[in-house]
Amino acid sequence: MKISRISRPTPVIRVKNSARPRTELFRTAIAVTMALALIGTGAIALPSLVPVEPAADTPSFTVAQLEPELLTDIETVHESAGMLGAPLKEVAMAAKSIPAAAVKVAKVTKTVTKPIAKGVESIPRKVVRATAHEAIKMKRGILPLIPSKFARAEDGVTIPISLTMYCVQGETRRGRQTRHGIVAADPRIFPLSRYVDVFLGDDYLGRYLVDDTGGNVLGATLDIWNPDCREAARFGRHWGKAALVARAVETMPNDSLAPTRWDGLAKR
Repeated sequence: MKISRISRPTPVIRVKNSARPRTELFRTAIAVTMALALIGTGAIALPSLVPVEPAADTPSFTVAQLEPELLTDIETVHESAGMLGAPLKEVAMAAKSIPAAAVKVAKVTKTVTKPIAKGVESIPRKVVRATAHEAIKMKRGILPLIPSKFARAEDGVTIPISLTMYCVQGETRRGRQTRHGIVAADPRIFPLSRYVDVFLGDDYLGRYLVDDTGGNVLGATLDIWNPDCREAARFGRHWGKAALVARAVETMPNDSLAPTRWDGLAKR
């Protein structure tokens, strides 16, 4: 006799988890607290409800209005150019009408842009040349060498310089005897065999020939020859101005050859 065994289902006991709502509530409280802290410290900025004021009006640029005739010529060029896809006869007619209108437009464009180009070219360039101290430091490697600091002087343009004196007897760089009326200079700025007009403040000292150079005569400086070594030593260093004389006026008389030119100057 077979005995059938019937298994009874195990009753499922459901236990209410009362701790879960408390955990969710605790997490929500922490999130709200952190959000308030971030807002309070300024780490997060809420969108402002204050209406944004419009920005100030940008200045408007006025463009010169073209003449009606010029506008007509420009339109003619455009229309003629657009007919290039037409039959050959129409293209030939359009090609004949293009040059006349195009020449007018080109002339007006040149008339408008030429004064602007001249204005740009006429803006004076301010060149700051190296002083004697700066040039010596550049020579010794203390300062980096800047070639633009030794730009050549332009004819008739007055540039600030320092003035010193030397009394070395002998030949100059150009192989001539030292004499009154010569100066030693940096040939990169003041070329040899050229004349310079020299000023001490507002006083005009005369016209001198750049005939010599020197180991420390570098940058925007002129070393004037003086036969009296004591007077040259007392002169020290002064600030002045110099202008390179144009070739066309170099033949003018040089009034700086008189030895009495320096009377009382070294005592300043």
